[in-house]
Amino acid sequence: MRLSRRESTFIGFGLIILTVLGLYFFILEPLAERRDQLERLTARLEGDLAEVQVLAARYRAINDSQNRLRGQVQARGRSFAPFSYLENLAQEAGLSGQIESMTPVAAGPAEEGRTALTEVDVRLTGIKLLELVRFLYRVEASDKVFFIINLNIRPRYLSPDILDVNLRLATPTA
Repeated sequence: MRLSRRESTFIGFGLIILTVLGLYFFILEPLAERRDQLERLTARLEGDLAEVQVLAARYRAINDSQNRLRGQVQARGRSFAPFSYLENLAQEAGLSGQIESMTPVAAGPAEEGRTALTEVDVRLTGIKLLELVRFLYRVEASDKVFFIINLNIRPRYLSPDILDVNLRLATPTA
């Protein structure tokens, strides 16, 4: 059976259209979809990279701070006495007679990878706010590395400008 010229042309155009559609749906469309998927993945990975860079910078800052603190602790030596040092800080702040007590706190076992801390409870009675601020500033700004763990301030009932203060300080052991 012989096809007419018109039928041959119609079949030829049909085959061309099928070929173009096949190329589009089986080659070009999957390639475009894969390109879009890779662009989304690239954007997500760039975000992840930026986050990792921020975390790396934060880690370096924390590590530098830790090394600086470790150097300060080693510089103060093994003969460092936290009680006498705190008493000297209190005298500098004008609190020489208001220290009611300084009590060492029994420390639990140090966790692995952590430095053991020496903790001290300090009770101050009958002080003014400015004296407390001076003392806390001296403790925080000290090159002997002290941390304020807990601070409890109670004003006196009859004279609210006079304070009774309990605070817990910690310092790394050498």
